[in-house]
Amino acid sequence: MSNHFRDVSLVLPTHGHHPPDEADAPRSSALIDLKAYISDHSNATTASCCMRNGLEVQVTLCTVPPPNVSYYCVWCPGKHPTEIATEPTILAAEADLLVLSVARGFEGDVLDLKKNDFFIYQAGGAGRQPSMRLLGPLDPYFRSLYNVGLLRHDVAHTNGNEDQFYLVTLHWTVVFWEFKLYVFNSRTGSWSSRTVSLGREHHHTQFTLYPTKAIALGNGGLMAFVDFWRGIIVCDVFVCDVVDCDASLRLIPLPQSLRSRRILDIRAEIVRIKVADCFQFKCQPDISGSCTKASVRKVSVWSRMVTWEDDWHRDYILSVPDILVDEDTLHLDLLPELKKDDATGRKTLQGLHITRPALSVNNDDMIYLMAKVRTGDKKAWVLAVDMRNKKLKDVGVFRAERTREYPHKKKAGPEMDDTICVPAGSDAGTSMDDEDIDNMDVD
Repeated sequence: MSNHFRDVSLVLPTHGHHPPDEADAPRSSALIDLKAYISDHSNATTASCCMRNGLEVQVTLCTVPPPNVSYYCVWCPGKHPTEIATEPTILAAEADLLVLSVARGFEGDVLDLKKNDFFIYQAGGAGRQPSMRLLGPLDPYFRSLYNVGLLRHDVAHTNGNEDQFYLVTLHWTVVFWEFKLYVFNSRTGSWSSRTVSLGREHHHTQFTLYPTKAIALGNGGLMAFVDFWRGIIVCDVFVCDVVDCDASLRLIPLPQSLRSRRILDIRAEIVRIKVADCFQFKCQPDISGSCTKASVRKVSVWSRMVTWEDDWHRDYILSVPDILVDEDTLHLDLLPELKKDDATGRKTLQGLHITRPALSVNNDDMIYLMAKVRTGDKKAWVLAVDMRNKKLKDVGVFRAERTREYPHKKKAGPEMDDTICVPAGSDAGTSMDDEDIDNMDVD
């Protein structure tokens, strides 16, 4: 086997529990690990396509209901995948589509876009087989492996072909407030490009914004490009693709209290944008210089309408020790022995290292958090928390050997991200259900 891959990527995950009976209802999304496992495993989701060098690449989805984390496998049929530089990565997802990056050569070549092949994977369903498509060279349209978004054709066109899509990316230019918008239309197989800019109020040298994530906003062709330090650029992709649209971009600043924090997730509902964060609240010393309370981990969720007139509203904030853990919590036995609250005698999550918030995409109040005993542990759990009722609902197991242990703000990478619809015939090792977990950064 190639020494390009980490040993842990050659061993497929096993999941900690079977889903409860009520989890058998169909869902539309999954918690999926961004970085591929290397295996010749195949099932009803398997599809393949050739790279530019002629090497065949096979992709297989393996899905489980949340809070367990789904994964995918990559293999080169008939050969060891020695020409692949490192584990392939998901760059973007929308509905049943995935954008995959597969680098050729050596690990150091992964950031060389000329040595990356890009594929669109489409899950099967409704009598359609799963498929893969090589996108071909993307230079100069891609300048980085992130900040890539997907829009379906049927979002823009009532009679559009549901198998077609737009691939969208936004890049900064030497002028701080101007950006280059690139749009790939799968129906025509061609790219278009246009210079777009923010309003005059941002035309100054102090303005800098470098988006690293793209998400679709609602069903009207709006795309949000997110800089997790500074704010969100909103662009009407279809308007920009057909008309002159100077000052066509709008900037939505993040809530002031979130701009200095590292751990964020963002999600778009039909008419709302939601942001979650997880932060350490440190007590303020009293007059004697001592703290009456230890520092605690807090989780908050903010939202706003996708309109320029609205502002951010904090929907929820809770302290990790206040999350209710009781006999109704599913698969609680997967967690290590929990501490008990001195006052109530109830089990509490206090003492666990809680990070990496991920918002549910099902328009509910669920949030997913990663828990470890210690920061550097390779074993972790995914906690499904009902923010409205401040209650731990379910627990899943996650192998954290491949997660990064340094703080950063980039919201795409080798952990867990984005949503994909998968057919009920997929081989999950259990009944099929899905949801979403985003790239949950380490604190």
